[in-house]
Amino acid sequence: MTDEKPHDDSQQIRSGPKPLGLHVSSAMQNWAAAAAAFPLFHLGGLQIHPDLKRAADDLLKDMAPYDLEKLQIIIMQKAQARLAGTLAGITRYQQHPFQRRVTPAALFDKIGTTEIRDYGPAVKKDAPIALVVPSLVNPAYILDLAEDHSFMRRLAARNIHPYLLDWTNPGTEEKAFGLEDYILHRLIPAIRNLQQRHHTKKINLIGYCMGGNLSLAAAQILQSEDIIESLTLIATPWDFHAGQPAHMSNLLDYFLKTILSDQKAPTIPMDILQLFFFSLDPTLSDRKFRKFREISGPKSEDMRHFIAIEDWANDGAPLAMRVAHDCLFKWYQKNQTQNNGWQVGDHVIDPGKLILPGHIITPKADRIVPAASAMALQEKLPHFTHSSEKGGHVTMIAGRKSSATLWDKIAYYLK
Repeated sequence: MTDEKPHDDSQQIRSGPKPLGLHVSSAMQNWAAAAAAFPLFHLGGLQIHPDLKRAADDLLKDMAPYDLEKLQIIIMQKAQARLAGTLAGITRYQQHPFQRRVTPAALFDKIGTTEIRDYGPAVKKDAPIALVVPSLVNPAYILDLAEDHSFMRRLAARNIHPYLLDWTNPGTEEKAFGLEDYILHRLIPAIRNLQQRHHTKKINLIGYCMGGNLSLAAAQILQSEDIIESLTLIATPWDFHAGQPAHMSNLLDYFLKTILSDQKAPTIPMDILQLFFFSLDPTLSDRKFRKFREISGPKSEDMRHFIAIEDWANDGAPLAMRVAHDCLFKWYQKNQTQNNGWQVGDHVIDPGKLILPGHIITPKADRIVPAASAMALQEKLPHFTHSSEKGGHVTMIAGRKSSATLWDKIAYYLK
């Protein structure tokens, strides 16, 4: 996938996963609680989710013939082994010498600190033009993870002329931005510039994650100018109350009233944002690092691919405070998108107003954007085609198998 450089195995080269203390303490608490809960479960005093009641009853029946004291010891040993596996996986990740090295695509345009990279200088002149818009939260290079595993480079190989919009670190001006500013003063000018420099050829917009929300808003605002050819939305949330965990409301209140309000700086560090995403799936880290520990061969492609994605997940520029507030308050708490209350400039963003063609792609196992949240867009855009892909929020776009499924499907659609 890319180069590795030798290093002293005794020296850790990574401090992640971030925040490290939270990941470790969560795993310790989960497995200690699993062992401690057994007596209460056996006595029928453990509160069980209604959906798991039948499975719990079956488990109690299966345990009935066994000596309870011996069973308690076995559970404790298993819990300790799983915790040890998680910690070993984290250590293995921290100490692995793999480093991503990818030659950046040529810089096509720059507006403020926002860059537009050209991935198709060698494609045919009549190739469709595509501008790919990632999330503001994590780095854009998830779409160009490696030179031999890159969504952007695959589009170019399929004779699509792709450009990647990279938000980069917010500068002095961007630190005061909200979502509206990024749409009106960065994304829309980038689309107009790209279209003009290609002699008024229409642009295919592709938005990933919240980049899809921003792209949809831009497409609606620009619709009267007739410069957008199509809109592709990948793992894009819309109904922010659909499919969310029961604790989401309290989690949002906590972040808005304490963490965000306590921040005096104009930006919020990525480590703070990681707390929010961790809370959406608190056992993910434990599961994936135990699985990572089992990958055989220190130079295997599976191992290096895992590290490349994990490094990306722990990377990222600080986010403008107003952007963080807009996302958490306007989207997650007030659900303004679904309720037709999200306004950008003079426009209330309503997918039903879009008449251009498009494609909605939803992942089947997404904890960040639940299927119900993304499918809300399909209900508002019935003329868009829809497809569902295997994988989670990140693996659907950057997983080992995405090159043979999703990438070529998008390239085919754009043609």
